[in-house]
Amino acid sequence: MQFFRRVAGLCRGLVVPAILACVTLPGVSDARPLESILNRGVLLICANPNALPFATKTGDRRGFELELGEALASQLGVKLEVGWVVFPNQIGRVDCDIVLDAIVDQATASERHLKLSRPYLVSGVAIALRPGISGVADYADLKKGQRVGAMVGSLVSVTLGQKGLPTIPFTFEDDMIEAVGKGELDAALATPASIGYYNLLHKDAPVTLVRAYENQPEFRWEIAVGMRKSDDALVAKINEAIDRLLADGTVTRIYASYGIEASLPKRP
Repeated sequence: MQFFRRVAGLCRGLVVPAILACVTLPGVSDARPLESILNRGVLLICANPNALPFATKTGDRRGFELELGEALASQLGVKLEVGWVVFPNQIGRVDCDIVLDAIVDQATASERHLKLSRPYLVSGVAIALRPGISGVADYADLKKGQRVGAMVGSLVSVTLGQKGLPTIPFTFEDDMIEAVGKGELDAALATPASIGYYNLLHKDAPVTLVRAYENQPEFRWEIAVGMRKSDDALVAKINEAIDRLLADGTVTRIYASYGIEASLPKRP
């Protein structure tokens, strides 16, 4: 998850894709139920002010979290308002209604008094390869002696280290992927969103994206909308909105505009 500019933090030992993906909401007050949101005419989302492609306060693009948030608000018939958050402990002060990029973990969500929508995306720890490297389809294909970057303290770095493949620790995903693009690293373990956005900005020299997590459950997760102490009516309304945005291609189009090929969850 991204804490400062596309900063990956730790959640369940994993590298996760956005500032609020763990959604550990300390000291929150009761959030607004659906009726209150509709009466106010505003849906309040928490987002990082400097974390493209996820969200930003400045520039021509708002980030896919805010574009998706606007689409959700439109489905509810209200406006989107943003509460800017840099550090997770600021979330309670903002009193936001929703956060995006919430990892689907029902046990943790229940513990945090958080309700989750149905998933709208599948993500995980992908591999970014520098140009010229081939034959890597899985983490096991990475060889000792190669320079491999990983988020500091992440489960994937610990797991590979235990298997004899040391990794080089990074704090920021964008710095790590840029190092791959410059040839300073052979590979980087990062989210497909960050890798896809890098390639959008570097079309002349893209890195290779390998979705190695697809066959590794411990490095794969689903992403949903997190709702702070919401009522069942809000959950149902958000789920209906997500169904429509998935069905009409809105989710796919928003991510594609940031160079990200959206992996959609299987429909029930």
